[in-house]
Amino acid sequence: MTGFELPADVIESLLKVGLVEWGQTFCQSDEKHIEDYRDTLRMTREGYEIEAEETTISYVALAGTSIVLANTGNSPNSRQTARILVGAWNQLVEIAMASTTAEGSEP
Repeated sequence: MTGFELPADVIESLLKVGLVEWGQTFCQSDEKHIEDYRDTLRMTREGYEIEAEETTISYVALAGTSIVLANTGNSPNSRQTARILVGAWNQLVEIAMASTTAEGSEP
């Protein structure tokens, strides 16, 4: 990946957020997940002092579908976070495809 440079806004966003980690909820019903996520949305609005109760939720989805792989939330930086995750994921897919092509096998 020589010669690859990140856009300045992506660098700024990455450094502002810092390292991340994977997490998982408790095993619970859809209703409980919805209740918990409702609290997450509220806490984000309060934490960012967002007055409106109607916000957009940014996410990462399988290309050409509505199948959500990850929600990045409703904060002001959620859109950029989703864009960064999409870029990173797609770059990894391209690396994997190039790797399988180089080995002479089909993905």
